[in-house]
Amino acid sequence: MQKLKFAVLSGLCGVVLLTTNVMHSIAAEEQIIIDDLSPAELRAQIKRIETEFYRVFNTSTDDETLAVICYEFAPSNSNMKQDVCEPQFVIDKRAENVNDSNFGIDTLLSPQSLRRELDSEYAALTEALTNLAKQNDYFRELNSILGVLRKELEDR
Repeated sequence: MQKLKFAVLSGLCGVVLLTTNVMHSIAAEEQIIIDDLSPAELRAQIKRIETEFYRVFNTSTDDETLAVICYEFAPSNSNMKQDVCEPQFVIDKRAENVNDSNFGIDTLLSPQSLRRELDSEYAALTEALTNLAKQNDYFRELNSILGVLRKELEDR
């Protein structure tokens, strides 16, 4: 019985060590030297971290209007697509405004006017983001990484 306990314990220790080594090698592979990144690679890293940042936020909020949706957008008179991420409440309000404008019920809002009309929703979004950052270390870390990457891109 003593030999069996030793064999099981040895096996478990081996699995733990193997798992630890694999996790360290994965973490080492994920380390990125910011100075070595080209601007295009830096933008790709920002997009990757933003995607995870919004995924974490969206899964943590019960209010679907606060969910941040990312999509590709081609501005008028342009073939160049841009990645855009915005809260669902902005998408909904813009669609409602365009629809009302098309029927002559309302005038088309400028981006600034749309922003002003949604001040309370933006305040709720800010509060939700702040609360999640206080509660979730991973989310806070993603936010910090995004800040560093964006600053680096801005400084180049």
